[in-house]
Amino acid sequence: MKSRADEKRAKAHPALETIKARITERLVAAGLSGREASVRAKLGLTYANDILSGRSLNPTRETLAKLGTVLDTDADYFFGTQANPRNLPPSNLIPMRETAAPAEAPSPAGTIPLFQIGLTDPDGFFPLSANRRTAWTSSLVSNRDAFAITVPDDCMAPRYRIGEVVVVSPSKPVVHGGFALVRQTDDRIAIRQIVTISTDKITVRCLNGEADIEIPRSQVKALERIIGSCELV
Repeated sequence: MKSRADEKRAKAHPALETIKARITERLVAAGLSGREASVRAKLGLTYANDILSGRSLNPTRETLAKLGTVLDTDADYFFGTQANPRNLPPSNLIPMRETAAPAEAPSPAGTIPLFQIGLTDPDGFFPLSANRRTAWTSSLVSNRDAFAITVPDDCMAPRYRIGEVVVVSPSKPVVHGGFALVRQTDDRIAIRQIVTISTDKITVRCLNGEADIEIPRSQVKALERIIGSCELV
């Protein structure tokens, strides 16, 4: 005879963990709490948080589609059957952020903006400066919204060392334990490992032995996934 816990697990959607991870990622990208997003989607006060906490185990496509309209994504993205948040034609792919100052003319295939980073600010974050941007071509480039930066310090060594290049894709989902640019509301960024993402804070880590840092969600504009790295040649 099945226990109540077994029956509960049997009712869970097979993609529940993906749904939870992607709701969390889109909440961070939108700068909204689960409560705020649920209310805006007219799904009550706790819809998103019920899924994230495990109280709701089998969300429907219809309700996730409503949540998606608030979080700028499609239901298929929540289910994990769509790679990018929006299944748009190539002409409408997510553009570079304004801080990256898009090029005046389309770049050749495999060419993306590269930002040469100088000194970081005292808190380890740094701005992307348009006057330090050049065109860069690499086989690592696979996304039209991608851009690259030079690593400004060794706080993420040995994974990423000073002077190397990391390639960033803002449209790819960020996962716990992965590496990303943390973009604050003032548009300054830092390369960090993402430890946990919750509705009220994001915990990040450097690899130089310093203690993990908790950043309030209200201070984070976006998490942008690092998809590759190489030496600058």
